[in-house]
Amino acid sequence: MYKLLVADDEQIVLDSIRFIVQRKFNGIIQVETARSGREAIEKAEEYKPDIVFMDIKMPGINGVDAIREIKMRLSNVIFIIISAYEQFDFAKEAVKLDVSEYLLKPVNRYQIIDVIEKSISQLEKERQKRLKELELKEKLENIIPILENGFIYSLIVFDDNKKELQDYMKILEISEPGGYVMSIEFGERDDSGNIGNKIGFSVRGETLYPHVRNIIKSCCKCIMGPMILNRIVIFVPSIIKSDEYEQRVEIISTAEHIYEKLQKKIGSDFCIGIGRCYKGIENLVKSYEESVKSIRFAGGKGIVHITDVMVESKVGKPYPKSIEKSFLAKASLGDTEACIRLFNTLFDWIVMEYGGSLSEVRGNVLELMVLLHRHIWDCGVEDDGYPKKQDYIDELLSIQDINTMKKWCKERIHYLTRAISGLKEKRISNAVLRAKEYIDKNFHLDITLEDVSKDICISPHYLSRLFKEEMGENFIDYLTNVRINKAKEYLKEGLFSVKEICYEVGYGDPSYFCRIFKKVVGTTPTEYKELSYLLSLN
Repeated sequence: MYKLLVADDEQIVLDSIRFIVQRKFNGIIQVETARSGREAIEKAEEYKPDIVFMDIKMPGINGVDAIREIKMRLSNVIFIIISAYEQFDFAKEAVKLDVSEYLLKPVNRYQIIDVIEKSISQLEKERQKRLKELELKEKLENIIPILENGFIYSLIVFDDNKKELQDYMKILEISEPGGYVMSIEFGERDDSGNIGNKIGFSVRGETLYPHVRNIIKSCCKCIMGPMILNRIVIFVPSIIKSDEYEQRVEIISTAEHIYEKLQKKIGSDFCIGIGRCYKGIENLVKSYEESVKSIRFAGGKGIVHITDVMVESKVGKPYPKSIEKSFLAKASLGDTEACIRLFNTLFDWIVMEYGGSLSEVRGNVLELMVLLHRHIWDCGVEDDGYPKKQDYIDELLSIQDINTMKKWCKERIHYLTRAISGLKEKRISNAVLRAKEYIDKNFHLDITLEDVSKDICISPHYLSRLFKEEMGENFIDYLTNVRINKAKEYLKEGLFSVKEICYEVGYGDPSYFCRIFKKVVGTTPTEYKELSYLLSLN
């Protein structure tokens, strides 16, 4: 139902327009009338019309002034002037006020019907536009948390993430040239004042997360990640100031504001660690690592900025973040052997860092396993056999021995990476299968992406994209892994020298081959050969 207000000092005009509208638009348009400019303004405030027919010459306030007054309160109203005066000044004012039509009396019924139909069409278009804008806004509100989770996940998991982070920032309309990372860790404070029961908090953290998100978002413009076990990672975009101390004070002030609000609303203990404010997206990983390091110094209390951490010597070797990222990257490829090897390194670091304390080791290992499970889930493993979060958390919590814990984790890694491999095999298209067959058969030759694409009759660009999407790695990475795996077989057999193996697997430079081998395997070819020999004796 649309609302029409007719303002004219002649009753016959009011009655005529009302009659025409009721005959032609019965049930579509509701009509109200006014006999003066003042009455028109008062009726408009109460009635809130969609369309107004306004006479110019009326007692008291004239039609032009009445339109100007009404537009100040109701900006979306369509105005049609009806007047017996064809004066240039009136027409000029009408243009300034964005009047839709200027009709000269006497006005016939066809003109009235025509301008109303045009107005209804315009109103309907505007309503549809507003509806689409609202729907788009609603969709954005739903998808923004997902995009923010993706940004944070890329930040803390992947090494080569600059392009991906830039894409996320563009979509999220983040224009600042840099920023800092803030990490918040929740739990329950024990007798010593440190935050404990981190694992227990993760269970109810899912329920508290929406409240925490609303509070943090109300305090600062930021990109906020999901609750990972008992920790939330937040990126705060910022303009880098020349006065580093002044900027640090502002950052801590924001954190204090968040801290105070969370204390009032969240029935839990927590601490906040803050990294430096860096220019350039490529430096955000440093800020994240600093924020986590600051949490360790916080001891479960208050807020700690990395620059306030004074005694570096008290900290052991830094957490091998690059190894964790490689671990997760290999998991997404379904590379079980590499995953187990990298996990062993991470597990040994955790045991040494925390002096073999079962509770500390278990807490940190659980955090790693939650991260792994989430990463695997993001890769698309959703079958009926996929372990539910609380199931594997309870299972890990029940383990009372560090060696048993390590064995359990390795078995779970094997299960998850096998699931990824199976998923990839199901998704591989015929073109990629043929490309793999070509590489597996010709890896010892000097082959390129163009050679493979020509053999299977598709463009190099399309094959590159298809390969990355379905295999989780690009063409050159797959070719490298095939060559290195074959080289490992030759080294175990012990029948060829390293130089001979280099040429056998498609490399023309032994030095380059050794560098690639160490990068992929973690040892030199000679070291791998010697280790394989020693293992064969046992």
